[in-house]
Amino acid sequence: MAAYSLTQREQDVTRLVLQGNSTAEIAERLVVSADTVQQHLKSVFDKTGVHSRRDLVGKVFFNHYEPHVRDNERRAIAGRPLHSGGLDRRTPA
Repeated sequence: MAAYSLTQREQDVTRLVLQGNSTAEIAERLVVSADTVQQHLKSVFDKTGVHSRRDLVGKVFFNHYEPHVRDNERRAIAGRPLHSGGLDRRTPA
């Protein structure tokens, strides 16, 4: 999310959107009004170039997570260690 220059609050709202929370749920979690959540979302949409929550989720997944998933698939096929936040999934944690 830092790649889009989102403020901390915009990042908070985006994380909650990515987790599937509704506007009302986000407002309750962040102790703000639903209108404030909508204003943050509008700013997030402008900064990321999307027009809906669905577009936002898709953009974040396909631009930032899917490439890592594909890389791990290639690594697994090649018998190389997987990237998983510093842990190798082939060895017990």
